[in-house]
Amino acid sequence: MNIFKKIPKEIYIYILWGILVGIVNIGSSYFFMYKCEINELYANFMSWILYNYVSFVTNRKTVFHTHTQNIKEYVIQLIQFYISRVITLLIETGLIFLFVTILDLPKMGVKVCTSILVIFLNYFISKKFIF
Repeated sequence: MNIFKKIPKEIYIYILWGILVGIVNIGSSYFFMYKCEINELYANFMSWILYNYVSFVTNRKTVFHTHTQNIKEYVIQLIQFYISRVITLLIETGLIFLFVTILDLPKMGVKVCTSILVIFLNYFISKKFIF
């Protein structure tokens, strides 16, 4: 029995777009941390702004195929999306603060690990509560 046949197509599309969003996330974090020499917490927030813009557009249209009837529904969906992303941002920022700022672990290693956790959390929240 092939386990991959049981996985919904939606998850594969989410993963593919997640790779793009992950590249935006990690790439912009690297740029802000190392090229601009911005503190890891501020760099994380700035990359968050960029990758969430990409994420909302791709999730809404190509992963969950969400349509709204009017602008009010669209705005509500957008607000719910960003509230959920703020929650996962706080989780990620707390983990980065703990592991990088306090425990002095490698910045990019921690960033990659926290990003993977956030991807799983974001899918679950988006699927169950937003789209």
